[in-house]
Amino acid sequence: MTIEDADKVDKIVIEHATGKAVLLVSDHLPWDVDEGRHLELLQTKVYRYLDGIESGELYRRVPLTNGRQFAIVIYSLFELSQDGRNLVNNLTRYLAGMGIELRWIHFDPSATPVKPAHPN
Repeated sequence: MTIEDADKVDKIVIEHATGKAVLLVSDHLPWDVDEGRHLELLQTKVYRYLDGIESGELYRRVPLTNGRQFAIVIYSLFELSQDGRNLVNNLTRYLAGMGIELRWIHFDPSATPVKPAHPN
């Protein structure tokens, strides 16, 4: 699933460090092609996630999220445009007022993966 699948959660994970239920958004679209549509898709996806949280639907479908705080993390293949940054900043402030964290992460598939330290 991706940003274009507005009615589907791309992935849900429980963040070990915080215990938050993290809803992932997979954004594979470039910002230099049809930026208006991209902005609309991103906003719609985040709002659909918010609808699922507020309605309790996520709690019913994924019982592991019960009693947890939520975070929405946008994994983007491309750097944000200025309008994209503005949207993410506005969404971040809006969601923070509801106790929901929003994060944006640039995913660079060409980057060398970091290996976790071996627990000794």
